[in-house]
Amino acid sequence: MQKPLPNLNGLRVFEAAARHESFTKAADELNVTQSAVSKQVAGLEGHFGKLLFERRHKKITLTPFGREVFKAADISIATLRERLERIGTKRALQIRLVADADFVQLWLFPRLPDFERSFPDIRISVETRISMETPPTEGFDFAVIWGRGAWRNCRFQPLMTNAVFVVCAPGYFDDLGRAPNLQDVRDDILIHDRSTFWWSTLGSAAGARDFDPDAGRIYNQTALCLEAAARGDGLTVGDEVTTAGYLRDGRLICPFANRLPSPDSYFLVTPSGEQWSDETQAFVNWLSEQASQHNLWWRDFWSTLGSK
Repeated sequence: MQKPLPNLNGLRVFEAAARHESFTKAADELNVTQSAVSKQVAGLEGHFGKLLFERRHKKITLTPFGREVFKAADISIATLRERLERIGTKRALQIRLVADADFVQLWLFPRLPDFERSFPDIRISVETRISMETPPTEGFDFAVIWGRGAWRNCRFQPLMTNAVFVVCAPGYFDDLGRAPNLQDVRDDILIHDRSTFWWSTLGSAAGARDFDPDAGRIYNQTALCLEAAARGDGLTVGDEVTTAGYLRDGRLICPFANRLPSPDSYFLVTPSGEQWSDETQAFVNWLSEQASQHNLWWRDFWSTLGSK
């Protein structure tokens, strides 16, 4: 048979008196009289059958037994206070994500409301970086990086592979009166994403010799290239991750069937040695599911485009 618990209010009074080593200060903190504190402590001592304090002139000190009771009371009251404060005021868990700016703006950000509806107690805090090719050194739970992996001091797993292809605004080649090909591309309409590499590579792969791949203009963000192409400024090289939204809503089209696989992929990166909580595992599972749906959409897209 379990022994009855001591009076809980008495324990609260005792904890305050032991913490201050003063009945007077405990009474001030609890807004009661010093006499009330003395009575509560005496009641506890009666329950235990042992003294909790040694009483000297204007001074009290804990007995060895009193110190043990104080440790137990202090832990119990702190735990109770913490758990009561959580009830009804539970804060959403923050997951810190660092990622390539184009990936966040053009792929992840439109999807985040879906995650937070499914997991209302989790919030994703996002820091973006332009041309992110290496993991952060600190201050993150996850990172999404465009590259080839093999980074040190972290864990990484492939998230999405990629392919590149030419895109333009609908109707851009309507004046031709026929289906366009890469021979119809002029130097002045090329829009480059950070470098001229992909236009040069696509041109060489298709045997297109009528345009200079180093001509045109260069922007340092994919979003700027896609926006310029969508408003009819020219043609740019898109990729499956950043360009899907433009193709879905019809702001861009693929005028040519040509596409090339990229040697780089998007990787999900986490600090080495950290264990995933249930909440972080939920985010990983959700992100993986979104990537799977993304891949299925592209499979259908290329199949449909190829049948035209």
